[in-house]
Amino acid sequence: MQMAVCTLGKTLLVLGAGADQIPGFQKAKEMGIYTIALDGNPNAAAKDYADEFYVASIKHFEQIQTFLKNSLKKPVDGVIAFGVDIASIIAKTADILHVNHTVPAQSALLSEDKFLAKEFMASHAINIPPFRLVKTIEEIEDFILHVGLPIIIKPVDNSAARGISYVIHRDQVYAAFEDALKNSKSQKIIAEKFLSGPQISSESFVINGVIHNIGFADRNYDGMERFLPNIIENGGDLPSQFMLEKHKNTLTHYLKIIADTLDIKNGVIKCDLVIHNDELYIIEFALRLSGGNFSTIEIPENTGIDFIKIAIKLHLNMPISNDQLIATKNEYISLRYKFSEDLNVNGGIIQKIIIPCKNKNILFNQFHIKIGNTIPIKTTNHASRLGYAIAKGISRQNAIQNAQQFLDAIRIDVE
Repeated sequence: MQMAVCTLGKTLLVLGAGADQIPGFQKAKEMGIYTIALDGNPNAAAKDYADEFYVASIKHFEQIQTFLKNSLKKPVDGVIAFGVDIASIIAKTADILHVNHTVPAQSALLSEDKFLAKEFMASHAINIPPFRLVKTIEEIEDFILHVGLPIIIKPVDNSAARGISYVIHRDQVYAAFEDALKNSKSQKIIAEKFLSGPQISSESFVINGVIHNIGFADRNYDGMERFLPNIIENGGDLPSQFMLEKHKNTLTHYLKIIADTLDIKNGVIKCDLVIHNDELYIIEFALRLSGGNFSTIEIPENTGIDFIKIAIKLHLNMPISNDQLIATKNEYISLRYKFSEDLNVNGGIIQKIIIPCKNKNILFNQFHIKIGNTIPIKTTNHASRLGYAIAKGISRQNAIQNAQQFLDAIRIDVE
């Protein structure tokens, strides 16, 4: 356990201490905030970045409760997670500590169930793709009769593209349904009409009831055919070239409905969007910070807005000035991933990984796999991607090229 001097006198409980959470801990330290971290992995990558670290599974609320009862010795001013899909656990933990300054627990629970969230949006006239909760193959077949192919089949309660299938033929339905069931704790499955068009990730703040749209990234699905029937994203690009002002205004209107109806006066709302026939649709929304370095690296590098600093302030109930929300730049930023499909191998054990030195255009890179790991034969979800690079450039294409060239230069020997 490490101790540090805190200049602000604020203490933040952070749920999760994986590698992707490191920028959040660094930002808190920069702000002079004392951090207490929980993670189920005793060797969590961000362990040494926290002032205190304890082993507890952040996805099992009873373990967090035990920690709060038996091990927490210091008053806490706020609870946060940096890009972990546990909105309701954050809210319930903050409720116990009487420091919930953002999302009500019931609203967080609703947002974590994709079916309930879609029903909520549909009932409030928010544009979403046609969908249905399905319990049998026959119900999926009936859905296809009404909306046509292609469709998406997915569990209501998982993330990182686990259990999601893109169905273009009826003979794919059974396997897709079984895969979704296997990846659903609740055994609840959604069939959803696939809408063609650009897909965009967005991240927005609600501050004193006002919506502030901060970041937009065009999601990259080039080469998706090699991953089918799984839908695997290969990074994305900022600024968005598809989100026009009218689409941003529509999003603001929809997010205001969500915030007002779910009693969110302060907080973060992330969305998966699609622009279909020039109309904006919300595929999903979540009441939490995004993962994948979107909020921690890409948005700040693109806009100059210190997104994580503002999010930390919201969770600590600290004031935020308007000038902190104004973009000071509009840089080209691209994220790309490395996949096992890039290696032209049929599985095997990793013997060597040689990663080139970063150049001035590479903002961040990370590899999840290590020597001795078994290389996945197929990328079936986002967690099985090998690693990534985030690059800047003088143009959109240049940023993409810089990221891809770095990944192409990585050598992975497999036997």
